[in-house]
Amino acid sequence: MKPSTMHLLSRSLLCRRALDAGVFIVHRSREAKISRGAACVPNTTGGKMAAEAEYADMWINMWKDGILPGQRFDKTRAAPSLVRALEEGTLSVKNKRVLIPGCGRGYDVILMAQHGATPAMGLDLVEDAVKAAEMYKDSTDASNNVKARAWYTDGDFFKWTDEAGPFDVAYDYTFLCALQPHDRKKWAQRYAQLIKPGGQLATLIFPVDASKDRNHGPPFPVTPELYADLLEPLGFARVYFREIEPHESHERRQGQGYFAVWTLKPEA
Repeated sequence: MKPSTMHLLSRSLLCRRALDAGVFIVHRSREAKISRGAACVPNTTGGKMAAEAEYADMWINMWKDGILPGQRFDKTRAAPSLVRALEEGTLSVKNKRVLIPGCGRGYDVILMAQHGATPAMGLDLVEDAVKAAEMYKDSTDASNNVKARAWYTDGDFFKWTDEAGPFDVAYDYTFLCALQPHDRKKWAQRYAQLIKPGGQLATLIFPVDASKDRNHGPPFPVTPELYADLLEPLGFARVYFREIEPHESHERRQGQGYFAVWTLKPEA
């Protein structure tokens, strides 16, 4: 094995162990130092493409190693704030095609299908995540009709397309914050392509924490203003916004989120 390959593997393993322990890694010079709140990001040595490939491999290897329900970023259920939005009608998905990027085990996909999405499409970069989502779907007590409308596929959000065309609705939670900051404009541009004019993007804006360095992650800290700066120039108008109450947040995520719905203005 080449020394460079051994270096990447050891750094990736250290990174995953740090995530398990609740700490993150920051690379300074040639040393990898572990510190709480620092960044678990790839070394950029070797160019941008190599760094992005290493970053993707981090997620792939985590799922390959196995993520059980409740481990790491898996919260075992959809966000209560999303449940509220669907039940109150703030977000309507009935008979609409819905996209959920970075779906993980697919809790949000099942929930969207239960509220009438046709279909709810969970997209994840990692094939093993999709397999876990399919297993979760099979294990639920959802009706066969709901399960038939809960779909999953693996693919790169920035390259993947659906042959049926743009979606009516998309939902983003713990996805933007998992992307490296230099990909944020691409994130917004891709949603403008994947959502049809007049369609909606629901965003659970997390984590909002002014005490954290915005360049340290994942998860990388975000703000409501960041979402507006990214989406509004592309024709998205914010039509709903509120702070998420502690009782409707995932465990250990209280006080760090906002729920917003954006409508992509129809073409003139």
